[in-house]
Amino acid sequence: MPASAKRKVSITLDEDLVAEIEAEGEGLSNRVNEALRVDLARRRRHRALGALLDRLEAESGPLDTPEDEAEIQRFMELLGDPAGPDVEARAARPRTTKSRKATG
Repeated sequence: MPASAKRKVSITLDEDLVAEIEAEGEGLSNRVNEALRVDLARRRRHRALGALLDRLEAESGPLDTPEDEAEIQRFMELLGDPAGPDVEARAARPRTTKSRKATG
């Protein structure tokens, strides 16, 4: 990855995390950058899955069958997170009892 412009910021971290990183001889800035990149990539994947689920729900009706829930869970696991924030928010929304429209 090409070097990006850097911006100096001040953050507060838990002492045990800093001590462990320093004990491993790694640069703290590099580890924080790496962790943020991984987390942001995970969040982008979750948003993309949430958008896909919203689109499918708009086209086909509620995704509330046990099969739907199992399939959503399978995709979350493929994304490396059994329950991401966007999917958790979707799960917290009230479900309708309307049956799903047939797809052609």
